[in-house]
Amino acid sequence: MGETLATLAFLSAIAMLLSTTTSYGKWLASLTGAFCSLEFLQSPFESIQQPGGSALLVAASMSFLLQYHITKDVSQKTLNGIGGSIILIILLSMFPEDGLQGTIHDYSVFENIRELVISLSIGLLIAQLIVNALSFNKKLSLIIALMVFILVIFGELMQRTPLTIILTSCMMIGYLPILEEKINNRIGSGRGRAIALGVPVLLGIILIFATTYVSITSVSRIGSGDGAIAVALWLTLGATGIGLIGMLLPLLGLDAHPRPEAWGWRYCLALSPIVMALQTDLSGHVLLGIFLAIIISISAPLVLESNPAKGA
Repeated sequence: MGETLATLAFLSAIAMLLSTTTSYGKWLASLTGAFCSLEFLQSPFESIQQPGGSALLVAASMSFLLQYHITKDVSQKTLNGIGGSIILIILLSMFPEDGLQGTIHDYSVFENIRELVISLSIGLLIAQLIVNALSFNKKLSLIIALMVFILVIFGELMQRTPLTIILTSCMMIGYLPILEEKINNRIGSGRGRAIALGVPVLLGIILIFATTYVSITSVSRIGSGDGAIAVALWLTLGATGIGLIGMLLPLLGLDAHPRPEAWGWRYCLALSPIVMALQTDLSGHVLLGIFLAIIISISAPLVLESNPAKGA
């Protein structure tokens, strides 16, 4: 982090993450957004064409929208914790150590404004998806889906690694409440809850490895031999390790959801590609397996729990 304001934004994002252990930190998100905005404003406007410039705008728009929801009494600790972690990863993976530099290409005003709108939109989408996981809004969810579709078609979203991975992971947690609500209304306190927790986790791990291996063989530098198996195992270990850590979230008081251990597994599993994006550009290859593992985890109680007492 060669730039002072970018360094302050980085430290502020860390403070957002650490604020989950205290009751303070209500305005940390706006502080992070302000530092990112000021860093961008003092840089050449063409820096928006660089990953570092885009990262600043994504982080800034994320921060300000999260701050808005915090002032509306959406869980401060969760928004600061998840939002701060994602902003931290965005800055670490996209902002250059030497700061933003001048570009050798000339860009038109239209091209710069286009990139500006795309970066701000991605940040707003990520922030709203985090909020959606806590307070689901059907109308906003439809708008989010439409905006993502537009970005894929006109904004070259699939070429914007790691933002593509981050947005995809956030979409999984943002739309989880749709399925969870439908399933939770149909299950009660049936027998076999341990089996309904363990079997989907085991099947999920197998699916993540299988789909990751198939996907990773398409990468030319890896091929389809022992190297693909090793990489698939490494990615599977990273994703499922983070997911298993999530099963401990009820010990921290996050036990408001039915089947809180399974919820923690799904939530952290969905976020695991974001964390792994810091280490490798291959983390996107686990996304399909994670999606399938989450679907199995949500629906498993209907099949594996015996004689569940159905809710009203």
